[in-house]
Amino acid sequence: MTSKKLLFILVGLGVLFISLLVFYINNKQEASKEQPMIKKTEQGGQTKNTAEKKPSLVTEQSQPKSQLAKAEASKKSLVICIDPGHQRKADLTTEPVGPGARTEKIKVTGGTTGVSTGKPEYVLNLEASLILGKILKQRGYEVVYTRTTHDVNLSNIQRAEIANQHHADLFIRIHADGSTNRNISGFSILAPSGQNPYTKTTYQDSLWAGQSILAAVKASGETKVNGISYRDDMSGLNWAKVPAILIEMGFMTNPQEDQNLSNGDYLTKLMTEVSDGIDVYTK
Repeated sequence: MTSKKLLFILVGLGVLFISLLVFYINNKQEASKEQPMIKKTEQGGQTKNTAEKKPSLVTEQSQPKSQLAKAEASKKSLVICIDPGHQRKADLTTEPVGPGARTEKIKVTGGTTGVSTGKPEYVLNLEASLILGKILKQRGYEVVYTRTTHDVNLSNIQRAEIANQHHADLFIRIHADGSTNRNISGFSILAPSGQNPYTKTTYQDSLWAGQSILAAVKASGETKVNGISYRDDMSGLNWAKVPAILIEMGFMTNPQEDQNLSNGDYLTKLMTEVSDGIDVYTK
């Protein structure tokens, strides 16, 4: 055999050997990747091998929420400001009816009184407001009150400013009606009109809130509903920079309605219907 042929054979064997070596190393590395990580633990004085589990890629945050949870989460950022109308002592001094207005109105009047119960309106308004607030909190809303006691002195402008300061999604004022005619009864809502110069940016939302609440109360069929009245002379609505409405729950000058409004079950049902309307408005 010539030296040239021998050289070719040796080179070929060398290449073959290197290829086999590379193949062997790669296979060993792949096999080691497939093996679970092993750590040793001491148990009863003996060494025990246990496979260490890899953490799951599915975290609590990536778990899908239920529809109810999503709804509640979305409501938590919504603020409802509730204004229990009137107070123990009226403030008969005046304030501008709207920003920049020359016309002025009394800061806060005393309200009406129940002909059957003798209950002052300011007492009923707070009772209803606290019931409404409790229901709304249970549904996930943030609730702000303008007052939780009768011994305050808050003008209608100051009440609206509380709603403004909290950037309320709805400012809802709770009142009861009165008339010299004892036969008049019914639930109604007061809202600013489309011509109100002070509520141009909030008029549409205020109207939608009023319509939603009115429809929810009417749907029960148990409460007489009189509809929406448009008022542009109410400082508590005109100074609000957020959607605002005033609810007249019924006439305290109507003997039967006065008794109904002081019935806990009736009042809770009425405030639940108001809450249903707020749900529709905030969707």
